[in-house]
Amino acid sequence: MKFLLMYNPASGRANFKAHLPKIIKEFGKSNHEIDIYESKEPRDLVKVSEIESKHYDVFLVAGGDGTVNEVLNGMMKSEIKPILGLLPSGTANDVAAILGINKNIKRSLKIYFSEESVDMDVNQINDKYFLYTAASGILSRISYDVPRRHIKKYGYFAYVIEAMKDFSHDYRYPIKVKYDHQYLSCECAMILGLSTNRVGGMSLVNFSESKLNDGLFELRFFKRAKSFWRFRLLSSFIRGGKKLREDIHLVSSKFEIETSSNVEWNADGEFACKGNVTIQTYRKAIKVFASPKRKKRYF
Repeated sequence: MKFLLMYNPASGRANFKAHLPKIIKEFGKSNHEIDIYESKEPRDLVKVSEIESKHYDVFLVAGGDGTVNEVLNGMMKSEIKPILGLLPSGTANDVAAILGINKNIKRSLKIYFSEESVDMDVNQINDKYFLYTAASGILSRISYDVPRRHIKKYGYFAYVIEAMKDFSHDYRYPIKVKYDHQYLSCECAMILGLSTNRVGGMSLVNFSESKLNDGLFELRFFKRAKSFWRFRLLSSFIRGGKKLREDIHLVSSKFEIETSSNVEWNADGEFACKGNVTIQTYRKAIKVFASPKRKKRYF
């Protein structure tokens, strides 16, 4: 098979380039071909992945969740979609963790050289595609608001610091939701949507038992109706995403949400849009590589 390795030189602590000789050596031992492309600027990989989709069998993406999201949005514009494989080199690397891919390059390449790919859902929020999470309200801006220099210096702890600051803000916004011909409205401090049970480097084992190929997306509405809402929300995360009695958990293939025009939405850790959104899921829209254990668990 023919691989295109695309990497973001600014992702995480920006040390992935040192691994290129090892990767080229491993490909030299195989019967596969590889070309390499270094991202030149933000959003560069959207265009590259759209143009190059018809020329390669596999897109091998090195970077964090933001880099993967760029490649995904380019792939979804093409009729021909290569298989997606990951070499995590960002800070949180949620998508790679969900698929059972770690930072051991030799072990990861073994998966890509020997395992069969699986079909995976792709989600869309307005005009932006994403793989595993969409959110608004408290904590949702952290992944793209933290300065790059802080990430390079402190790594994942930079996000923890920013999260502590964000808890001081008073989040309160109205929402109206249409899903499966049903309607509901409430006031939220946060909306968290997941395709699986991991976000922000945390495993939320009690959030749901969702699959990555069932054509469904799950939204948790953390209501802003009572006092001590910060403590309640934090306790939910500490208990692995356990649903609190007053919160609302919905499962559907499509949601239409009306809210205030200044409400920001995050998708796969990147800023997506503001205000009203439509979130929908396309079942088995792309092929990905995953570890054998994760295939059994999520597919």
